[in-house]
Order: sequence, then structure tokens, then C-alpha cells
Amino acid sequence: MDIIKYSKDNTFQKIKAWYIDETSVILSPAEEERKNRLKHIWALRYENKYTRGQAIKIIERDYKVSQATAYRDYSLAMELFGSMEQVDVAAERMILAESYLNLYQLAMKKGDTETALKALAKRQSLINFDDTANKVDPRKLEASMYNLRLPRGAEKILKDMFESGVVNFNNIGAEDIDWKEITEDEEDENEEEHE
Repeated sequence: MDIIKYSKDNTFQKIKAWYIDETSVILSPAEEERKNRLKHIWALRYENKYTRGQAIKIIERDYKVSQATAYRDYSLAMELFGSMEQVDVAAERMILAESYLNLYQLAMKKGDTETALKALAKRQSLINFDDTANKVDPRKLEASMYNLRLPRGAEKILKDMFESGVVNFNNIGAEDIDWKEITEDEEDENEEEHE
């Protein structure tokens, strides 16, 4: 296994840095387009409730990119904004509650109070206000026992150190591994090959 040291940030790292601090990086037109694609993918999944496959097809069609690029952009969007496939129940409940709130606001604008009240009732059942108070789980305060399994080589090294009475992790016989620097030109070539 080689460790690669990047001399410059790749496109994804620049986009991520831009979202952290807009003034920290200046995005090129190509990076700006990719950022918009990633944002569009997230909007398709979160706001429009499209499935993964539907979102990828729309990105292919709207941005005229290959299927491989659309899949890669989908993965990057989920990494950047948070994966929709790994949303836990509490987060899904909050997404539904927000949707009910949007429905309530829309119904109120139209003057449909009956639908608005139904949306509020559904939202209230999802949030469960009685349960949202910070409660302490006593099981989390109990001491925990962790059993760690070490590889045989590491276990032997530790046993030898414990027998001598002195544990010195500076002398465990670790070895350096090779790495190579990747220039931005090589990185751009790799990205073009994968598209």
C-alpha cells in the first residue's frame, strides 16, 4: 500500500473548503459547475425525495455527463452533505416533521385551515415533545469493559515488553513505507481517465 501526498487540493477538497469558508478558496469554472452538480444531487434527494437512481439519471440528463461521473458525483454529494442512505430514525423523523411544517405553511397560505391542523397534528406526533427533554440514561454512566483483539505479531511484541517491565513504544520495530507526491497535472489526468 502506498501513501500519496497531494501537493495541491483536489476538486472535492476545494469544494469542501469553500463550504467551510467561502473566502478561503477561489473555485475555477469547472469546480463551480461540479459544486452546483453536487448541490443539485442533494436537493433532488432531500427536497424532491427522488431515489438514488432517479437523481443519477437526472444529473446525467441535465448536465450531459456520463453515468460513471454521475455516480461519482452522487457519492461525493453524500460525503459532502451527509449520506441519505445512512440517515438514522431520529433524523428521518425530523425531515418528515419539516415536511409537515412546509405543508402547514402552504395550507395556511391557501386558507385551508383543516389541512393545516392535520399537518400540525402529524408533526406533533412525530416530534413527541414530552420525550425531547434531556434525560440521562444511567446505562451510559456505567463503566464499560472493552475486549481488544490484537494481531498476533502485535500481541507478541506487547507480551515481550510487559515481561521486561518497561513498555517503550519507540522500539517496536515499525518500518517506514514508500509514498509518492502527486502533482496537480497527474491528478487532473486521473480524473479525466475515470470520466
